[in-house]
Amino acid sequence: MTIKGDIDEIRFRNDENGYTILVLDADGEPVTCVGTFPPVSEGEFLKLEGNFVTHAKFGRQFKVESVSSSAPETADGIVRYLGSGVIKGIGPKTALAIVSHFKEKTLEVMELAPYMLARVKGISKQKAAQIGAEYSQIKQMKDAMIFLRQSGVTANMAMRIYKVYGENTVAAVKANPYKLIEDVSGIGFLTADKIAAETGIARDSEFRIRAGIIYTLNAGGEKNGNTFLPCDALAAEAAKLLGLDDTLVSGAMENLVLSGVLRNVNNGETDGLMLSSVYRAEKSAATKLVELVALANRLSVNCDEEIAEFERAENISLHATQKDAVKSAVNSGVSVITGGPGTGKTTIIKCILSVFSTQKISCLLMAPTGRAAKRLSESTGQDASTIHRALMLSPGNYGGGGEMLNAGAVIVDEFSMVDVFLLNSLLSKLREGTKLIIVGDKDQLPSVGAGNVLQDILQSDAVPVVNLTQIYRQSDESLITLNAHAINRGEMPVLSDKKSDFFFIKKTSQAEIAEEVIGLATERIPKFLKSDCSRVQVLCPMKNGLAGTNNINAMMQARLHGVKKADIDTDEQRFVIGDRVMHTANNYLLEWKKMGRWGVESGEGVFNGDTGYIEDIRSDSGEIDVLFEDGRRVTYTSDIRYQLSLAYAVTVHKSQGSEFDAVIMPIYAANYMIMTRNLLYTAITRAKKIVILVGEEYNIKKMVDNNYIAKRYSMLKNFILEAQNKYSLLYGNN
Repeated sequence: MTIKGDIDEIRFRNDENGYTILVLDADGEPVTCVGTFPPVSEGEFLKLEGNFVTHAKFGRQFKVESVSSSAPETADGIVRYLGSGVIKGIGPKTALAIVSHFKEKTLEVMELAPYMLARVKGISKQKAAQIGAEYSQIKQMKDAMIFLRQSGVTANMAMRIYKVYGENTVAAVKANPYKLIEDVSGIGFLTADKIAAETGIARDSEFRIRAGIIYTLNAGGEKNGNTFLPCDALAAEAAKLLGLDDTLVSGAMENLVLSGVLRNVNNGETDGLMLSSVYRAEKSAATKLVELVALANRLSVNCDEEIAEFERAENISLHATQKDAVKSAVNSGVSVITGGPGTGKTTIIKCILSVFSTQKISCLLMAPTGRAAKRLSESTGQDASTIHRALMLSPGNYGGGGEMLNAGAVIVDEFSMVDVFLLNSLLSKLREGTKLIIVGDKDQLPSVGAGNVLQDILQSDAVPVVNLTQIYRQSDESLITLNAHAINRGEMPVLSDKKSDFFFIKKTSQAEIAEEVIGLATERIPKFLKSDCSRVQVLCPMKNGLAGTNNINAMMQARLHGVKKADIDTDEQRFVIGDRVMHTANNYLLEWKKMGRWGVESGEGVFNGDTGYIEDIRSDSGEIDVLFEDGRRVTYTSDIRYQLSLAYAVTVHKSQGSEFDAVIMPIYAANYMIMTRNLLYTAITRAKKIVILVGEEYNIKKMVDNNYIAKRYSMLKNFILEAQNKYSLLYGNN
């Protein structure tokens, strides 16, 4: 419905996201209105569309969906408008003096001839110019917001766009709406394309085709991990997205190569196209990796004595392969240690640290995620950080730059999660002579981001690799490790041992599976573990479906918090205090605070996969306070709330690098490209104490038998081999 009237009172305003609570005088009736508004002032005339709702605490309110405004037309309205403080330097007294002089033409004078304001007693020529400039800025912002709203942009998104472009918003969007994809967080091709259609951009315009090609390449990296796409596939996918003929797209692809936006590549099998920014990152990473290997100290260090001392101190005996891994790490510029669960990777890391300590070599411990870094720190007894935090990454230096890392060696755990951009950033900060030790499980799912980093390094044969196969961490009562390795070999796990830590519960339909999972996660497993459900994680193959993360999250929220009204209810999900949540994007500028050793610490940066709990929700402003697992506290305003999602259930991909006491996994028939052996293997290896699979046995068998691995198009291996050839020619084999 629609209501109209003058703004009587502004009770709350968040200038960062536009969230406003105001009272509208609608034909003499005061109406409390809440929602996202452009900058408004008391006395302004508004036309609002939305619906009346009843707030549990504040009563009847008008929830605003769209806003259009116009300047007050009467002299009394203008006095009230200017006297509200909308323009710096004009209070009620000055407002009355100005309107007394210019009457109903006051705002027209301020916009078109502000110098005339100097005719009013008390206003100098300089002040008149300042008033005119500020009024012009306010009008530009309102015009921009109206223009964006008319183009189909949501109020929150309009505020986000205006914060980027400011007074140039309308001109920038009209000139090339597709630039929004690059400049404004949260805007993809479909949103920009809709704005472009509203502003009259032709379907076959150069801007549109160029944006479609770039979007297709970026989507190939974000969704499928590709750093390039074959030319034919790129042309076909972009043409389908754009709804245009392949020949138009192919011609635009050639122009993008000539202009330097794209680069031609060949991986030995196919001709492809790669974004120049990705090309530089992947090639730079390969070159630096080869440099670390080629320029490493060639003198071999005998560390047998140090290894023996570690064995005595820990009262253990290392296997010959484990000793080889330690020696390789100590004597190589770059080395890889890979193996499944229970093969002793953590023990080897501790031994390497012990040897480095004896040799007075400083060593930094890193992992891709906060949870993985915390686990690494707990298992080794030494400080570990995320790669992002160690490098102090930000949007401006993601490709490198800044201070080099001051360390003789760097150990990176859970390396299968590292994408090509993170690899390039890390390598760009390592000094010549620094040792890089890569630790990970080659059989786990690859990184969510672009690149096939660990596999490309392994297949290049450019660095020494030790593959651990001997299982050490097991007992007569544990099946988690044994079943994980069985699955990895393509063998069915043991499902019938009722006394073990690995269980199977037969359920048929997705609805039955979901209901069983909820009962396990909220009641039975917490009771078994003698804890709350925070130590239980549901890992789903996908988001959608009755047994997907979206539905199970909603069901768990309802089971844990009842059917009470959500503290915040968005178009996509509802949030209540106490919810477990995950941050789903890399936000380098998001501020946080935490209690440290010396008091309150503060900083910036919250990253994809960070998890925590909602501490507080302020429904009036739309703000959410989240306490993350590492103690950081972050406030989410309504414009960045989309970066949060419920995390009672997460996809297996999102769980990489994490470890949970209990893992519950729904198993059901779905796309064979998703229900794969390494997805099942990755999920099981996230559990420390108990695994429960819920579904039908034949679907587990289908996953075990399905060794499908989606092909990733990447050039890291090829670039490594090129760099090796270059160094061989320059320096010989020595």
